[in-house]
Amino acid sequence: MDLSMTLAGYLARLSPRLAGIATRLIGSPFRYLSGMPMERQLLILKLPVARLAIVNDLAVVKTLLTDQEGAFPKSSDLEMLLRPLIGRGVFGQPGGDAVKQMRRVYIRALSQIPEAEVARIARHFTRQYMAAWQQAQRPVPIPSELSRLAIDIVTQATLGNCFSVQESLRFVDLFFKYHKRANPLLLLLAPREPASRQALFDSFGLEAIGAEMRALIRHRFVDPLLDEKSDARRAPFASALLASTLPSDGCGLPLDRDETRQTAMLDEISVMLLAGHETTASVLSWLLWELADLPDEQDTIGQLMREPGLGQSETVPADPDKRKNLAQRRLDALIHESLRLYPPIAFLLRETRRDVVFREKPIPANSFMLVSPWIIHRHRHLWQNPDLFDPARWLAADPPPAMANRTAFIPFGQGPRVCPGKRFADVEMQAILSELLAGCRFSRIRGRRPEPLGSLTSRPDRDFKLRVAIPQ
Repeated sequence: MDLSMTLAGYLARLSPRLAGIATRLIGSPFRYLSGMPMERQLLILKLPVARLAIVNDLAVVKTLLTDQEGAFPKSSDLEMLLRPLIGRGVFGQPGGDAVKQMRRVYIRALSQIPEAEVARIARHFTRQYMAAWQQAQRPVPIPSELSRLAIDIVTQATLGNCFSVQESLRFVDLFFKYHKRANPLLLLLAPREPASRQALFDSFGLEAIGAEMRALIRHRFVDPLLDEKSDARRAPFASALLASTLPSDGCGLPLDRDETRQTAMLDEISVMLLAGHETTASVLSWLLWELADLPDEQDTIGQLMREPGLGQSETVPADPDKRKNLAQRRLDALIHESLRLYPPIAFLLRETRRDVVFREKPIPANSFMLVSPWIIHRHRHLWQNPDLFDPARWLAADPPPAMANRTAFIPFGQGPRVCPGKRFADVEMQAILSELLAGCRFSRIRGRRPEPLGSLTSRPDRDFKLRVAIPQ
């Protein structure tokens, strides 16, 4: 194991006050993901307090993610890192009947929103943001602006409301700070004894940030629901939550007097808002970064978006229906390639509840099992030129060879905990991207190349700016 990880683990065990030094020592988790060892089918590392199995065998990956017997729950480290943000919300919980029940609430709420309505809302807000960029006449901070845009879309579609501009700016700034302070790798290296672990977690300083974010969410999206006559109660996700069997100690009290139920609703609305925007914002941020260095690709897809009924060439069919299909395929290829190269959740961390054996290797109970879409999506035995941003791989007559096994492409996870908002995100990203590429031209400015942050998600580690040219 890397010496810096060993030393960081020692410092974390020695004193939570040394967590800052330990964090700087280990750096980003992505620094450990390159090279042949990480591409082994099953690599078992001995951490200071447990075993960590990195799994690339796709059959084992499928076993872990489908988890028919509940033997591989989400890691409690993830629940601890997310608790200040989402409380007991479904996304951070290990599993069980309550999680299954709440996932049905999400699925039911999202199914009530027609895809055409998702696209309409996404296009409306995207045009608003483009107009603001044009008026500002300066380089655009892409990750923060796309985060604000995606938050507006998901909250309007599911809750019938959105943040004010100032609330949105503050919320996105807080969320980025939260990402930078959360450190799952350091928790993996730390003692499992509860008091020591809690002290280390407290040193991250996440509670205050999470409390302010939750206060913003409560004010804008929960408080309006306390009025029984409020129109907000008819929004798809709000109505689904109100109708669900959320826990309550209020014995039938109305919502405005039932603090337990209010907190439970705040938890799930926080999940919807946070998980519902992060995939779109992260994936499209990376996509625009890549496209900003590919002017020809921008020209090609931009022309298709702007002139859907024109064009006569070997590559651009004159038939409007075929042209529309070509434009859709190009958009899909761009999004798929960004999801492959920059999966929004780079690490899916599970724990073993019992002793198991995979590939003839024993793994004791209470070990960590890591499925990394980042590693799998860039695995040299699965993908050709895996580190290259190449949308054309999705435009061939046949899908990429790696797709012979669908577990080779898992940007939304797999199995019973696959992202319930996958289709919403697909429609949203297509609508945003079609508007951006029809009306904007992106180019890079001088500066350090962004890297994936690698804490909770693979969002860029800095709020990079791009020049955005918008024709009059």
